[in-house]
Amino acid sequence: MTKVRTRFAPSPTGSLHLGGVRTAFYNWLFARQNKGTFVLRIEDTDAERSTEESAKGIIESMQWLGLNWDEGPFFQSERLGIYFDHLEKLRKAGHIYPAFDTQEELDEMRAIAKKEKRNPIYDRRALKLTEAEIKQKMDAGEPFVWRFKVPDTEYTEIPELLMGEPDEHKIRNSTIGDFIITRPGTNDNPGMPLYNFACVIDDALMDITHVIRGMEHLPNTPKQVLMYKALGYKVPQFIHLPIIMKNNKKMSKRDKDYDPNFPVSILERRDLGYLPDATLNFIALLGWSHPESQELLTPFEILENFSVDRLNKANPNFDEQKYMFINGWHVKNRHDYELVETVTPHLEKAGYDLSAYSKSDLEKMMAMEKERCHLLSQFPEALKFFFITPESYEEKGIRKSFYVPEADFILETTVKMISALTDEEMNRATLDSKLAAMVMDLGIKYGIVGPIIRLAITGRTKTPGLAEIIEVLGKDETVKRLENARAFIKTLPPLPVESEATA
Repeated sequence: MTKVRTRFAPSPTGSLHLGGVRTAFYNWLFARQNKGTFVLRIEDTDAERSTEESAKGIIESMQWLGLNWDEGPFFQSERLGIYFDHLEKLRKAGHIYPAFDTQEELDEMRAIAKKEKRNPIYDRRALKLTEAEIKQKMDAGEPFVWRFKVPDTEYTEIPELLMGEPDEHKIRNSTIGDFIITRPGTNDNPGMPLYNFACVIDDALMDITHVIRGMEHLPNTPKQVLMYKALGYKVPQFIHLPIIMKNNKKMSKRDKDYDPNFPVSILERRDLGYLPDATLNFIALLGWSHPESQELLTPFEILENFSVDRLNKANPNFDEQKYMFINGWHVKNRHDYELVETVTPHLEKAGYDLSAYSKSDLEKMMAMEKERCHLLSQFPEALKFFFITPESYEEKGIRKSFYVPEADFILETTVKMISALTDEEMNRATLDSKLAAMVMDLGIKYGIVGPIIRLAITGRTKTPGLAEIIEVLGKDETVKRLENARAFIKTLPPLPVESEATA
């Protein structure tokens, strides 16, 4: 049995986008599940649009996602000699011919075909040139492209596993037309190989057995099959994935009007605080389903259950809310110590000084907020009060809590209680007990006492539990904040008669 070999072959003309990740992930899964080989190839023959920065970004994205490759990365720009050797092989075998048509001539050809309601394929006028005419044009330095001569046989069959019925995999050669396989060039400065040509050579020489890619490549497949056969190479198995839709249109990395909160770039999603495991979880479901319809999955669970038999032909919908929900689930299920590592860059970017807290304290912060934060980038705001002493308080909290007649007395009592605790008693369980006892002694409902203390030490009306917060803030910082709030209360003007302070 032939060993499975798959590949991911992006063009470095921009960042790796979410649709590309699906292609990469499915190829990776299929190779891993079949104990095969996964190859990374960078298709950078488009010199005008390809950039080194984009290539580095693609590699960084793959590494961040954990999609490790077995061979590569190979760069097509470093394999030009191989392509030109194959070009010569095709020329000698009579499978290609030079075409000197100008753009104006090609446009005229298409216009005539449209007027006559014909398929606008090339009319093979370049085949009428004699050897002498070709030599004269080449010697004169006229630019030309190489066209592949499509056989006059009736059909080309595509070995496709997923899309369409068997009859749809037979393409009439008369509809293909002699296609271009190089960019314009001259004898002295040959044109660069185009995608359909270089891709076939690489897949053949790299022994790729399965080509898994997006549906948009399906029109290229019969052309590639013809070239495999012309060169005497074995044709791989093809799987064309359905188109990912978003807002009722195809999602594309070239979209210019996307919401900056929902970028198509993987690295931008990373910077917003999406997790790699969550991203792979969400992406896997854009065309595949778990045997038991589970949707919250680890990469291992996806790998364990992945099968091309469960790939869907229908175009999936890219649901941002679902992506966010899945990310939140993965955040919630991460160990606190792991979250400290992944959230730290976001906290440092916000300018927070983490040295004031131990690793244990930071882990406690993660535990407090990971139920509420769906993105890593949400942690800095959620944890802000730990790193910045409140200099102001939420207005609605002031009116509701600080205008309570007993507010200053409650804070004073809390200061005395906290100050009397030993270091050993500054833990969540003891603090919970002490706060409960204090509320009992005060004879005031916790629904009044709690919000006053919370606003004083955080500046907010909604936060995690008081005991959790005080444990991490520590005795000195907590007392300082309580005293600050007492001083602030003393500066409050009388509440206007027409307003009501809720007691």
